[in-house]
Amino acid sequence: NTPKFRRIWGGVESNTGPNFGGWLLRILNADGNFICGAAYYAPVIVITSANCIYPYSQSLEGVTVEGSAFSECDRENVADIETVKFPAKFIYQKLYMDVAVVRLREPVMGRLTEFIRLCTVKVQPKMQLVVFGWGFDSIEMYMPSPDPRNATVTIISDKECKRTFKSDIELSSTSICASQPKNSRQCLYDGGSPLIYGKELCGVVSFGSYCGDTSIPGMYTNIRRVRKFITDAEKSINGEDINSSTTLATKVTKKTKTKSNATMKSMKKPLYRSVMVDPMEC
Repeated sequence: NTPKFRRIWGGVESNTGPNFGGWLLRILNADGNFICGAAYYAPVIVITSANCIYPYSQSLEGVTVEGSAFSECDRENVADIETVKFPAKFIYQKLYMDVAVVRLREPVMGRLTEFIRLCTVKVQPKMQLVVFGWGFDSIEMYMPSPDPRNATVTIISDKECKRTFKSDIELSSTSICASQPKNSRQCLYDGGSPLIYGKELCGVVSFGSYCGDTSIPGMYTNIRRVRKFITDAEKSINGEDINSSTTLATKVTKKTKTKSNATMKSMKKPLYRSVMVDPMEC
C-alpha cells in the first residue's frame, strides 16, 4: 500500500550498504537456480525479457524473484510469481517486443527494497549505459558471481549493428545495440538483466549475443519503445478496464501458504525504506 513514488531508486549515491540498489532482482526456478535478471518497477510488478522467461511460463510453480539488497533486519526478500504478461506481437526468439511484465503474488519484502523509473531519455549512439548481471551467460568461461556486478557499454548505431550481425539476426524497432567490453570477463549478458542510464531503466538484456565473443554487440530491448505495453499492463494489474492486447501465462497450480504467528507479526511492521526509518536499523 506504500505509494510507488516513496520508494523510487535515487541513483547509486542513494544505495545503502554494498549493493546496487533494492530494485535489482533475479528470477529463480523451483530448484533455486538462476533464470533471468529483472528490475523492480512497482509493488507487484517486475520487468524482464520475454525471451528469457517464456520457456518457464507454462508452469510457474516454485518460480520466484529475489532481491539483491539485504538488510540485517530482513527475514526474507523473496516473492512468488503469479502471472507473466507478454506483448501480443512477441514471438519467441525474435527481438521485437522482447519484454515481459511479471506479476508477483505479494511484494518483495525488505527495508532496502525500492523501485526504478522507466526510461524518459532517447537512447542514442555513443551514449554510455550500465548493465547488471551475475555472469550466468559466461558459465563456460568462469563461475558466476554470487553477488551482482555491473559493466559499462556504449550504444552503437543500427547501421553499425547490422553490419556486424550481417544476416545472422534481424534487428527490430524496439531494440538497441551496444558494444561489449573487450575483456570477456567484464562482459555481462544475463537475459532480462537491466540496462540503466542515470536513475532510469532504459533497457533489458535481450538475446542474440554472448560473452564468449565480445566482438558481437549486445542486444537490448529499448524500454522507451515498449513503455506503453508496460504501463498498460500495470493499469490492468491495478484493476483498471483497458483495451490492451496481451497474452497471459498463469500458474498451473497454487500452493496455499500458512504463516506463523511470528511472520504475521513481522508483516505488521514497516518493511520498506521511508524518510522516517533508517534502513540499517531494525
